[in-house]
Amino acid sequence: MKKIYLILAICTSSVLATGQVFWTETFGTGCNQGQLASAFTGANGAWTIASTGTNDATANTFYIGAQEAGNAIGSCGTGCAGTVDATLHVGNIAIAIVSLVADNGASYFSGVAGACAAVGICATTNRRAESPIINCTGKSGITLSCGYMENGDATTDDASLWYSADGGTTWTLLNNMAKTTLGTCAPQGTWTAYSFALPASANNNATVKIGFNWTNNDDGLGTDPSFAVDDITLSGLSVGITDASSESLQVFANGSSVIIKSNDVVQLQGVFDVLGRTITASLENNTINLEAQPSGVYFVRVIVNGQTFTKKVFIK
Repeated sequence: MKKIYLILAICTSSVLATGQVFWTETFGTGCNQGQLASAFTGANGAWTIASTGTNDATANTFYIGAQEAGNAIGSCGTGCAGTVDATLHVGNIAIAIVSLVADNGASYFSGVAGACAAVGICATTNRRAESPIINCTGKSGITLSCGYMENGDATTDDASLWYSADGGTTWTLLNNMAKTTLGTCAPQGTWTAYSFALPASANNNATVKIGFNWTNNDDGLGTDPSFAVDDITLSGLSVGITDASSESLQVFANGSSVIIKSNDVVQLQGVFDVLGRTITASLENNTINLEAQPSGVYFVRVIVNGQTFTKKVFIK
């Protein structure tokens, strides 16, 4: 049987655990055609580009600028005309022999039949745009949200979300991001909402990084847009409760139940898992029954005399 070992004593110090945005990346403004992502430094710091495999001499790369403008969710992609909201996007380098200029927005070079062997115009790409270090200290249940568009060619020309818990030394694949719809927005693509929960190792971690990887082969097949992302946010619960002795409130375990005792009226505001999801629970006769929940970390939030207190608990 799972058991919760918890004794909570609280005085007037409290922290309200609420899901809130604590990190935002908008990539600024400006057309800046041909500005490599590795040349961009915003309010959060510098982005970098890393090689994650074979990159031919004329491989695609990551740019930051409004050649692929950051439009509202549900809107078609556009260039810089009428807006200067910059995005992070994958585009081709300048290739004179095939009349390509650098950075035409989220439009990539997928190769030309025979050109690689004949004249060295080869498109194979494996690159990742990596964020500055993100300080997630005091945050838990962290979710990444953004707007994006993506096409390509199945899994051979594809974008994916990556994550590092140690400042970029090691990286983990989180999600092969789904292709977004074209609809009436072909060939530009449609801006689409996206969200994904970061691993628990991001909780209270001062050395988090996120990355977006793009890979494509050289078979000449693939459909624009390549990949673009904008308005990235991280949100989570605030944690880090300071405990102090108090005779007015006690919380302790009895098997798989949490018992709350207080001289004052206690109201249960919620129970949450590490992803910030609400757990169905109720306070009956000063008892919270969590027997049906799997092992892990949970946050119990109560209100006493108008003050809100939150405590992290461990179910084993």
